[in-house]
Amino acid sequence: METIDFIPLVKAYPALSRKYGEVSCVAGVEITAAEPHWIRLYPVPFRSLDDDQQFRKYQPVRLAVEAHRGDLRPETRRPDRDSIALRGGPVSSRNAWALRRRFVEPLMVSSMCEITRRQRNDGTSLGVFRPGRVLEFKIEKASVNEAKRQIAKAWSAQTSLLDGLGSDERTSQLRELEQVPWTFRYRYGCGEAGCRGHSQSIIDWEIAQFYRRVRHFDDWQDRMSKRWLSEVCGADRDTAFFVGNMHQHPRSFLILGVWWPTASRAACTS
Repeated sequence: METIDFIPLVKAYPALSRKYGEVSCVAGVEITAAEPHWIRLYPVPFRSLDDDQQFRKYQPVRLAVEAHRGDLRPETRRPDRDSIALRGGPVSSRNAWALRRRFVEPLMVSSMCEITRRQRNDGTSLGVFRPGRVLEFKIEKASVNEAKRQIAKAWSAQTSLLDGLGSDERTSQLRELEQVPWTFRYRYGCGEAGCRGHSQSIIDWEIAQFYRRVRHFDDWQDRMSKRWLSEVCGADRDTAFFVGNMHQHPRSFLILGVWWPTASRAACTS
């Protein structure tokens, strides 16, 4: 194992597996090395972590990690959950996220098409880029998997399904994980000449939380679109997409989160 300092940039909504139970995929930047570079932490049993270990996005964390033998993606590390220690509050978002840019801008690449090429060449599985034009925010009915329902029930009833990662009283008290009955998707062009466009699902924890806040309104879909298209991808925002691929399907990328500070030109005139 090695100990690293880490800034989480994205946190996916919890997924369910028979091997690990309920876990999240967290991706961010290691700041221990000479230059910032991507790290994926998996599995992270986030909801079962102690309160003083539950980190927010952009909150510095120190933890021990090791190579993940079951996940060959080059950025993936298996975290030692007991070693997770918060190192202060989240990095400030003031002044158009100026302090956060130190960690994100070095990771920025030209396009989604470029990330796809890198994946084919060296196995790259994480990236961030500014889309050329976001064309549509789509809401589609999700198919609820009965097998996942059973895993969720088992997880909420048992003290541990984490394959030796440990358990505590908090784990046994978790409520059954809610499966969001909708999928959310962006359709966009990545700005590269010859790009045919992309359509990718968003699995960010934040979008699921926002859905919960508005789902009781009759116009909840309009509220979702206003937030995630008109605001997050608005002309006054310096929008970028964090993307990552699936272990079993390395050519398929999902949107893990969205970077959307006020654009510099807007900040200068505000």
